[in-house]
Amino acid sequence: MTSYPNGIQEFGHDLAFLPRDIFWLILVYLSPPDLVRCRRVSRAWNEAFGNPAILVPLMKRHFPRTREVNSLHASPSIESNTIRSLFDQVASRYDHLERGKPRSVQKHRLCDDFGVSGDREWFQVQPWESHASHVRQFVDRQFSEAMWTHDQGLLVFPSAEHQTLVLMDLSSDRQVMVPFTTTGKVVRRVRLQKHLLVVEWAEPKAFHWLNDSDGVHRHFASSFDVKWNPEKDGWDIIPRNEWKIMFLGHPLSERDRFFSSHSNTHYVIYIWQPNRSLYTADEDAPIESLFVWDISKPSSYRPSLDPTGNYHDSEDDSSPYIVTRFGFRDLEFFGVRQRGCPSIQRLEVTDDGLAVEITENINTWLTVPDPLGLPMVVTTSIPLLGCGPHWRQQSELILPAYRGNCSLQTSPISVLAIMAECWYGTIAQVIDQAAGVSFCLHFDPAKWDEDRREPVLKDQTIRLTFQVLGSYEEPSQITTANLDFTGRGKISGCEKYLLGENSNRELVIYRFDR
Repeated sequence: MTSYPNGIQEFGHDLAFLPRDIFWLILVYLSPPDLVRCRRVSRAWNEAFGNPAILVPLMKRHFPRTREVNSLHASPSIESNTIRSLFDQVASRYDHLERGKPRSVQKHRLCDDFGVSGDREWFQVQPWESHASHVRQFVDRQFSEAMWTHDQGLLVFPSAEHQTLVLMDLSSDRQVMVPFTTTGKVVRRVRLQKHLLVVEWAEPKAFHWLNDSDGVHRHFASSFDVKWNPEKDGWDIIPRNEWKIMFLGHPLSERDRFFSSHSNTHYVIYIWQPNRSLYTADEDAPIESLFVWDISKPSSYRPSLDPTGNYHDSEDDSSPYIVTRFGFRDLEFFGVRQRGCPSIQRLEVTDDGLAVEITENINTWLTVPDPLGLPMVVTTSIPLLGCGPHWRQQSELILPAYRGNCSLQTSPISVLAIMAECWYGTIAQVIDQAAGVSFCLHFDPAKWDEDRREPVLKDQTIRLTFQVLGSYEEPSQITTANLDFTGRGKISGCEKYLLGENSNRELVIYRFDR
């Protein structure tokens, strides 16, 4: 007896009662959204096009990279209703991705620079005006660093509603207050990595003055462990420690800059300050230094509450401490001193805490013209302990031109996912490698200057490009004009959502999953 797709053993002239082989030939020509729509025709069609025996092979064919398909491989015995629900969710998500239209948009108002009391509470480190990744070393478009951070499905942002930092789980939208008081502090940077949240901040009042206009403020960093608590089915944010990140402090000015990164056990900070000396001031010789801290152990000592250091127990070895420090002469020796025109674009400390990696992005067009205008990317690895040799190697990675939007956490551009007309026009990129989905925020158009034959932006209109890799078909790609992510030039996310900030001080979340 002939087996039919819906299991009904009777003859008819309806599509749902065709033999399975013929039915499959028809399914090949239908897109996943069409398969969902076909269920609305009749009860027989609903059963036929909702049969798990059909949906599972189709889901593996159309969406081989999705996490839902991987879950099917891991747990083949899934209920029929669950399979049907999974197919509908994935089909809807990828339909919106391919059309470049989010299924829903969430917006969260961010804190203003000045708090309720009228004092400044948020002042991010300002970007450089010049950088070696640009042809003429002039940064064509500067973005201020974002005060929100995202890592592994967790988002931390300064909520205007709560007037404090909030952690939000993007899988459930549940929010948890970060136990950090912003009142009486000036927050400089917020970063979540390796389930460790680091907040860099300064005292609002200067403790001494360099001149009539520049005062020196004590700067500190507070760290928090972010751990999942299965008993309450939520996240715990546990204070770990606090340390003074600069021995002599730092002015709250636009000219003085510091950049940092961290692993779960170490913290690295690079300091770049203009030389204010009346006798040796030189724009090409700023004051540079690099420090690495061990922050692995919890400590109750808070140096911000002990300016004199009288209450610090010298026998307590749990407080953060400096592992190594490099002055400008050391940086010169390692070949990474930046001087007046920086080229550094990525700063990392290895997970084992044995080395610091500095990646520089240098545009060599004026000396070695390249048909594509690609820059030279060089990574220098400096050992933290001992006197071992440092490692320096030119990389095949492509980094976007520096514009300040990613601090020194710039991610490489994927060659397969470059969607701007030229690499130079790329602002930021998000790549979900496992899902085959990528997003690119870029200028349009980014074209060659016909006279100078250099990558020069003629128009600074910002666009967002969506790219989805299929299993049998060519990648689908669509570009749309975008105003939601133009505020900071930073995007982050995955196949289910995309995060950014608009010019109205709002954190914008494009949801493709719901």
